[in-house]
This record gives sequence, structure tokens and C-alpha cells, in this order.
Amino acid sequence: MNQFKLFFPLALALPVTVGAQTTVGDADLEGVYRLETYSHRLSCHDPSIVVDNVTHPDSWTYYVYGSHLGHGRTDAASNYKAWDDSWAAYETGGSANSLFANAQGVRINYTDAYSTNATTSVKDYQGNTVTFGNFNAHEWQASGNKVCGMQWAPDVIYNKTMKKWCMYMSLNGDHWCSSIVLFTSDNVQGPWVYQGPVVFSGFQGTYTHNGYGAADDWKHTDLAIATGATSLPERYKVGSKWGTYWPNCIDPCVFYDDDDNLWMSYGSWSGGIFMLRLNRENGLRDYQYTYDYEVNGNKTTITTAHANCTSDPYFGKKIAGGYYVSGEGSYIQKIGKHWFLFLSYGGLNPGAGYQMRIFRADKPDGPYKDAYGTPALYDKYRMNYGSAATDNRGVLLMDGYKWDTMLTGETAQGHNSAFIDEKGRAFVVYHTKFTNNSYGHEVRVHQLFLNEDGWLVAAPYEFNGEPVTNEAIASSASVSDAEVPGNYQFIRHQYNQPVNDGATTTVNAKPINIELHADGSVSGASTGGSDKWTRKAGTDFITLSIDGVDYKGVLVKQRLDYTSIPAVCIAAVADDNGSTEIGKDSFTYQQEVWASKADAKAAVKYTLDKISIPFTDGATINSNVSLPEQGLLGTTIAWTSSDNNILREDGTVLGNGPVTLTLKITKDDLVYTREYSLHVDKGGEGSYIDGTTSGIKGIKTGRTMTDGRTFNLSGQRVSNNYKGIVVVNGKKIVRR
Repeated sequence: MNQFKLFFPLALALPVTVGAQTTVGDADLEGVYRLETYSHRLSCHDPSIVVDNVTHPDSWTYYVYGSHLGHGRTDAASNYKAWDDSWAAYETGGSANSLFANAQGVRINYTDAYSTNATTSVKDYQGNTVTFGNFNAHEWQASGNKVCGMQWAPDVIYNKTMKKWCMYMSLNGDHWCSSIVLFTSDNVQGPWVYQGPVVFSGFQGTYTHNGYGAADDWKHTDLAIATGATSLPERYKVGSKWGTYWPNCIDPCVFYDDDDNLWMSYGSWSGGIFMLRLNRENGLRDYQYTYDYEVNGNKTTITTAHANCTSDPYFGKKIAGGYYVSGEGSYIQKIGKHWFLFLSYGGLNPGAGYQMRIFRADKPDGPYKDAYGTPALYDKYRMNYGSAATDNRGVLLMDGYKWDTMLTGETAQGHNSAFIDEKGRAFVVYHTKFTNNSYGHEVRVHQLFLNEDGWLVAAPYEFNGEPVTNEAIASSASVSDAEVPGNYQFIRHQYNQPVNDGATTTVNAKPINIELHADGSVSGASTGGSDKWTRKAGTDFITLSIDGVDYKGVLVKQRLDYTSIPAVCIAAVADDNGSTEIGKDSFTYQQEVWASKADAKAAVKYTLDKISIPFTDGATINSNVSLPEQGLLGTTIAWTSSDNNILREDGTVLGNGPVTLTLKITKDDLVYTREYSLHVDKGGEGSYIDGTTSGIKGIKTGRTMTDGRTFNLSGQRVSNNYKGIVVVNGKKIVRR
């Protein structure tokens, strides 16, 4: 382990004024922030990002492709919030603006795009050139399945050898009758031409397909080309238990390794996530790269199916999952020294527990493990998401959350991709859903950072052009020592959130206020009293020690979502000394946390703009008032009364008379106050014609009070012969 000295800010020879506060007024807060709206958000489920640095090497364009032909592009790499999807049709479109064409380049409807593959010959597992028959991918789907609604999670990459853009598309089918196929194009926007299949699943002679019966369905796949099979091997004859042993062939991720070899990971739930090597010459499977049959990593004689199979001659090498545990949308990206495997656990609906989990390895094909050393491969079924989980493997990148400036909470983030931009910055691209009673979804992009142990953390806010790189974080301090202390909002991302698959509102992590003090202590994050923060000198690495758990992370400057407000932010992940008591609030191992210190003036002004004060200066109040007590963006609200016998600081009315109520908002070293001169009349609802107000709580009537009706001081209608103090025509009189 590398050794370094941690330092506490008080050890520096910095000018420190203890307890000093600066008072600000309304004039000081003018124009300190603005609200921002984003009018070109992109709705694209399972977004896979591809960078076009080929068409215009000096002017990169960023594209995403997703399920159901979702797509978008942007040149605004400063924020990734404004997308254009007008250049092609979705599944509702016809052939005129279709993403697809036939081999002659004629645009065709997407429903016809999977029928005839352009590749006619390949080299088989022995290196012999063989006929690559026609593989109609729609006919392979289970009987009754359509193309519409089943085009899932494509991945696009530029093939440097072919000098073609390659789209790897999942065509899903019931009963695992799915396939991943290759389309190519000269343009990243298409049109895309079907080249052929890469891998099939569900060939077991049990289920009828769109194009043929169940018997000998394996003959309609490339199994013989890949393995030399002359009949269906026994290990695939598993009927309805296919998902226990073998993958569902969807969710491809295609990437180059350090030696320019081309790989594809794939799979969803079912038998796990597998990996195949691809042929750089044609983009299809590299049939000459063969795989042994292995169980638990050991080569063995092929017999019947085994759930612990870790390598298979047809499906390739298994790198994650198994036993039908949740886990889909694999994405592999090298960041720093390690290869990172992203997986999405849980169900994809807003309340179904969808979360991004991370593993890493020294090689692209694994073995992948989390920060605690737990492998991505499972040795038996384990519930790995939701409140009933018995297994929490995988570093949790984020959970549902809602910062103060967000209109609605974001949840069920997942099925991500990742990339490195031209400046060396790393990013995660994912779809998020919302807690607003809808099933809508949008694309989000957050920057990724490596902490000092080489684990990934996500920036607390969407990317907004921040220039910092991982190399800069490790070698310089962009956040000064004096900028670190202050009031922060703090979010813990939680495993084991309750799951309700039909719900469209979910529990979100909401921020609490904590304070990082100049002496290195932390208050507000726990009840332990010994929390602290330290930073590594000359870097932007920071460690928060909370309840005995070290959260190692980074300091970075960002802007609060939907505003121009700058903030000092912390993104960190717990090391391996946290609690591992699954299902408990104390569970902290591999837990990621965020902290955000908004600009003080902007936070005070934002709070003033958003809180609701139930009176104005000079008003008369007659009953208890509800005073805002919770500040926003890390501010603190307090009220003081000039006379607690008349109006208490909690808004309780006790007496009558004039009183001054003072609002105080504090943030870091700033103090804002505003006085309200009020008149309290706890007996009345307002002034009457003669100026007297005492005695009557209220009179409700839909008629004008000039008809001679008589009311007592309880507001009840009485006869005109009633004696005593009464109200007639809105005036209080004594009737004898």
C-alpha cells in the first residue's frame, strides 16, 4: 500500500477568524443565481453512447442508441443535456426515415430489417471457409413475438479494420428465443444493413418459433459452425430451466482490449453474463477462437448442464451472474488501470429496485470482483436487490435521490454505458426514472472519478462542463484548503430499498445537513461525535470518517442541477471496514456518499425564494402560523420574537399586541436577517367597520352584512331581541 501523510487544515499557517460571520442584506443577494431549464432532454431507454471522432476528428459528436430504436445526438459535450433525435424514426415510423436499409442501400421498414443477412461465408471453428446461411432473426423469435417492442439495448462501435460503424442489436424473444445480430453502416446515423447473427439462445427443442417448429431448432443457429455439433448436445436439453444454466442473448457490449482484440459481453439475468471474442474482419463472432467446457474454472468432460459452468464451447466465458440472479446490461470500460464491469441489478420499473453495481478486474475477461473482494459470479441463487436481499455484492454507484433544486426525485437509474472523452474524462450514461407517478425516463450523464484506492465514484450532479480529470485529481488540488470547511448537504446511497414493481413513486435518499469544520471534525453525519475529514496533501483526494467507516473520495467543483449555483462537492465510497449487516440502516460496506456545499449567498437567496412565509411586514395575524423551519441547500433557518408572551418563535399566538418576528438564515459564515412588524389579535379574524375586533372568531355568510341580522360573539345567529354585546350589520353594539 502506498503511504502518505494525511493533514488537517488547522496545521496550515492560514488566517482563521473563529466565529466571524458576515451579515448580508437583500441588495447583496441580487442576481447571485439563476434557474435553468433544459428543453431538449432525451428519452432513450438503455442508452449506449458512441463517440464519433471519425467523421470530423476535430469536432466530436456524441450519439446514443437504445431500446425500441431510441436515439439521439449532441454536439454540446459541455453538458449532454440538449439532444437531437430528429434524424431518424422510432418504431412508430415507416421506411422513409428508417434507420435500416437492405443490402442494396434502399431504406426498409425496421420490421423487414432482420430477414436477409448480407454475409454469406465465414471461417468456422477449424478455420475452414463455410457457407453462412440465411438467418432470419425474426423467425427465430418465439411464436407470436413481433419485432416491434423487442429491439432491445443495441451497442454501437466503430470497427477500425472494417472501417464501418457496427451496431449489435438484441432481438428478444420469449422462452429465451433471442439473438444478437450485427448491422453495419458507413455512417453512425445509418442506414444500417443486416450482416448476420452473432449468438443465439433458447435452442432446446422445446418451444415453437415464428418460422419453424421446436424440433431440431438448433439447426437454424450457428451452433455447428462454432462447435462442429451434428446434433443438439445434452447440456442444452434443459427445457423450462434454460435460465438456470444458460444466458438470454440480449444486452451486448462491444469493446476493444489493449491489444486491439474485439470482445462482446452479453446476457441478462438467466444463466449469467458471458463474453465472446469477435472477428475484427467482419464484426461477427470469431469462430476460430474456441472455448473449453469448464465448471468452476476447471476444464471438465462435457456431460449434462451444470449451473456452475464458467466456460462453454458455444456461449464463451461466463464472467458474472448465474442461477437466474438479477443482473443485466453489462458494460465494460477501462478507466485508469482497471477494467470496470457495470451491471444493473433489480427490476427496471421505478419502484422495482433498479441499481447500478460495479466490479473491476485486471483483465477484460475477469475475474471481476467488488471492493470487498466478492466475485461477480454466483455459486448459487441469492436475492441481490430490494429489502429482501441476502446478498449486496457490487459497489453501488447511486440510488434514487432528490436534491433540493430538483423538481422530482430520480430513481431506478441503470442500464448504463460509459466512455472516456477527448480530454480523458470518464463518464457514466444511464436512463433514470422518476417519482412523479409516471413511467417516463430520460438520459443522464455524470462524470466518474477514481478515488485513491482506484474505485469509481459518480459526481453528485449532472456533468456541466467541469474540466477536472482523474489525473488532475491525483496530482493537484483544484479545491483550496480554505474552501473545504462549511455547511454541506449529505446523501447516503442505500442498498436494499423496498421493492414494489407496480409503484411509480419510491423512497428517495434526501439530503441532510452536515458541517465540515476547519479543525478537521465533522458534525451532523452521525451521533458518534468523533467524525472527521482529512485530505491528501497536494491532491483532491478526501476521506470522510463517519461512525468509524472511512469513505474515500474526491473533491470537485460542480453546479447544482437546474441552477447556476456553484458548489464544492464530495463523492466517496466506503472502504471494507463498514457494517455488512444486510437489510439494516447501518449497512455501509461499499456504500457511496455525496456531499455538496453550495455557494453561501446563492443558497440563502434560493431559500428565501422557495420558502413560504404566511404573512408580510405590517400584517395582522389572529391565530397560530406555520413558520418555515427547514432551510434549503445547507442553510439553517431560525426565528426570534421580540415578545414571546404575544407570539412565540414557533408561531404560536399567546396574546395581543405589536410584535417583531425576525427571520435568520445562516450558511457557512453568512447571516441574513429580515424583520416582520406584526400586530397580533388572537380574538378576531380582521377589522370590522367600527374598528373593534375582539370577541368574534368568525362569521361565515354568503350575504351582505347590512340586513339587520344579529350575531353573538361566538358567531352564532341570534334573535333580534337578544340582549348583550352583539354584532349587527357588521358593527359591535350593546343591546339592552
